[in-house]
Amino acid sequence: MKLITNVNDLLALLLLVVIIPGLWIAQGRGVVTMPGEIIGTTIAGWMLVLQFYFRKKKEENSTGTPKGVE
Repeated sequence: MKLITNVNDLLALLLLVVIIPGLWIAQGRGVVTMPGEIIGTTIAGWMLVLQFYFRKKKEENSTGTPKGVE
């Protein structure tokens, strides 16, 4: 199983692992001050990126149509 197959996957992993948690850590340590609304937005954004990254991709048959659709 390959974790990074395209640029979207790379950006999703960077956001999930580095950027958004980095903002939370910086806020918790007092390095930056963000209003509660921004923290809530980062939580919602993190969840959306998580759903994007772990989305279930439809398998295609040899004709290029999704399986089960004939």
